[in-house]
Amino acid sequence: MNQKRRAMFDARIAAVQSGLEKAGAAGAVFGLSSSLRYLVGFSDEPGERALLLVVPHSGEPTMIVPALYVDQVEGIDPPATIKSWADGEDPMSIVRELAEKMTGSSGRVLVDDTLWAMFLLPIREAFRDRAFGLASEVVTPLRMCKTEDEVAAMRRAGQIADRAFENAVAEPVAGCTELELAGRLEAAMLAHGADGIAFETLVASGTNSALPHYRAGGRRVEEGDIVILDYGCRVDGYCSDISRTIVCGEPTAEMEQVHDAVRRGHWAARERVAVGIRAEEVDAAARDTLTSAGYGDRFVHRTGHGIGLDVHEPPYIVEGNNEILKAGMAFSIEPGAYLTGSFGVRIEDVVVVGKNGALAMTNAPQELRRVT
Repeated sequence: MNQKRRAMFDARIAAVQSGLEKAGAAGAVFGLSSSLRYLVGFSDEPGERALLLVVPHSGEPTMIVPALYVDQVEGIDPPATIKSWADGEDPMSIVRELAEKMTGSSGRVLVDDTLWAMFLLPIREAFRDRAFGLASEVVTPLRMCKTEDEVAAMRRAGQIADRAFENAVAEPVAGCTELELAGRLEAAMLAHGADGIAFETLVASGTNSALPHYRAGGRRVEEGDIVILDYGCRVDGYCSDISRTIVCGEPTAEMEQVHDAVRRGHWAARERVAVGIRAEEVDAAARDTLTSAGYGDRFVHRTGHGIGLDVHEPPYIVEGNNEILKAGMAFSIEPGAYLTGSFGVRIEDVVVVGKNGALAMTNAPQELRRVT
């Protein structure tokens, strides 16, 4: 790991420890998650072997690492002591040793929000005299405001998604299955330099487009269908997320009317983004626009979600969220209108809060693109 990256992870650990002190917490335990990647630079899919990071409120953190991962973890030079365990050994014995060392400090133990129950329960037993809380209490405020390097990675991921859209619609769409079209988008993102896809690609055609979180299936796109494409990729761990609505052939007047309302709702929300306003004000801007157009009851989800190392993370752009927007916060703006049994429309871009408003991470054309 180069000195700049090591200094970044050292600073993140120090910030977590400062947060633990302020929260009156003795320490925190993280599993294989985006927070672990954020803090030490290591990531993998969670599995049945315990790979944990224990961060006390002061002093050196410890990574508890299965033997088969040791070379990988040592290779990234994490800001932590590495303690390994072999198959057949009990990794919780190391947790218990670390718990004993915390006996002189007071406070709760915070645990990774996504830590599997199979690890959480024995960890609670190891710290049985402690109260527990969620590590997001100290990590979320750090992760919400992106640095210049994080924004740069998200911008590159967005540019790849933009190019994939143009590639996907340049070829005929009629006759393709939804899964085939999803594969076309994913292949294009990988070809343009993505590290991988950010989430399972959503392609919803015809009446399926009226289902807001429909994934993709074997239905073939037909002449006259609206198709929602919702997809993204990862660059250096950071995600893009974009939705565009296309139509195979000529749209009906109703399709154009709904699309126009959704697009105006999108821009009303985007133009409301500013440092110092509440997240719910962005949601209200989109919702009020769609309500005025007669589609308020067809907009059945929040306006957006935070994004970064996770596709969905705080802040959430939804009614009731009084979180004050700060420079560097990143989130989607994705209003939609869904006419049950007929069709749906969604337009989504990721933006970052800048000093002068919203900075777009994705810029593919938003018009109702006609495709063959």
